[in-house]
Amino acid sequence: MARVLVAGRIHPDGEAILAAVPGLEVEVITDPGAALPMDRLREADALLIRYGVLTAEQAAGMARLRVVSRHGVGCDNLPVAALAARGVPVTIVGPVNAVSVAEQVMAMLLALAKRLIPYDAAVRSGRWAIRDSLAVGELAGRRLLLLGFGRIGREVARRALAFDMTVLVYDPFVDAAAIAAAGCGAVADWRAALPGIDALSLHLPATAETRGMIGAAELAAMRPRAVLINAARGGLVDEAALAAALAGRMAAGGAGIDCFAVEPPPAGQPLLALDNVVLSPHSAALSAEAARRMGIVAAENVVAGLEGRLDPALVFNLRALREAGHGV
Repeated sequence: MARVLVAGRIHPDGEAILAAVPGLEVEVITDPGAALPMDRLREADALLIRYGVLTAEQAAGMARLRVVSRHGVGCDNLPVAALAARGVPVTIVGPVNAVSVAEQVMAMLLALAKRLIPYDAAVRSGRWAIRDSLAVGELAGRRLLLLGFGRIGREVARRALAFDMTVLVYDPFVDAAAIAAAGCGAVADWRAALPGIDALSLHLPATAETRGMIGAAELAAMRPRAVLINAARGGLVDEAALAAALAGRMAAGGAGIDCFAVEPPPAGQPLLALDNVVLSPHSAALSAEAARRMGIVAAENVVAGLEGRLDPALVFNLRALREAGHGV
C-alpha cells in the first residue's frame, strides 16, 4: 500500500482523484500553519504540498519518498537539489493559474490608474469633490515593462496590449524574435529602461539573483507616477524602500502587492498604511477556477509519479535529475 501525505486542503476534485486510486492511503494536514510532522513524512511514498516548508533534513528522513507534487509553480519551499540528487522528481502544476494571475495584475493596474481605493473612500466619507482633482489616469498609451516572459508574463502582455499599452519585456531566456512576435519590445538592460516606463510588473521566481532586485536605486530611477506590481514572489522587492518611495517621491504613483517577504505581513508593515497601494493576500493564483485546476493536476502528478509515468514538462527539477543520472 502506498501512502500520500497532503499538506493543505486541495480542491475536492483533486481529492477525488486520489481517493479513486485502489490501495492508496491518503492523509491530509488541514492546518495551513502546522509544521510537517516527521513521523508522517517518514511513512510517505508521495508528498503533495500546498502549504509549509520541507527541509533538506526532513527530506533525508523520507526513505520511501518517490515523488513530491507541488500545488503551484514555485518550489522555494522545497529542497529541490537534494531531492534531485536522490532521484525524487518534484512536479508543478504548469500553466493552470496563468490566467488568474494575469487578471489580478490587470486588476491592480486598473485600480491604481483609476484610484479606486482612495476614490471609494472619498465617496463613503462625503468628499465628492475628489472628482475634480483629475487624479485618475488611463492605461492606454502607458509603457509597461515585464520582468519575465513565461506563461504568466505572456498572459499579462496579451491583456495589456488589448488596453493599448506599450509592452516591453526583459527575459534573457526568451528570444527577441519571440517577444516581437507577441507584439512586445525586448529590452537588453531592464534597469536602463526604468526611467522611461509607467508600470513595472514582476514575473520571476525567488532566487539568490532575484531577491531584493527592486530596491531604493531601482525605485529612484522610476518616474514619480510609475506603479510597481508584484504578483510573483515575496522578497523580490525591498518593501521598506518601496514604502519610503511611495510615501515620498512616488506618492503620485503606486504599487500592487500580492506577495510579501513575510506572510502574513506584520501589523506594522509600512505598506499597509498607504492608500496608493493595492494589496491582496497572496491570492492572485487562487481563483475558484485555478484552484480546481491546481488541485486536479497536483493530484494527477502524485498518481503519475507513483506509477512511473510523469509528464517531463511538469517536472520542476528535470535537468537536475538527469544530471544526477536519474530518469523520470
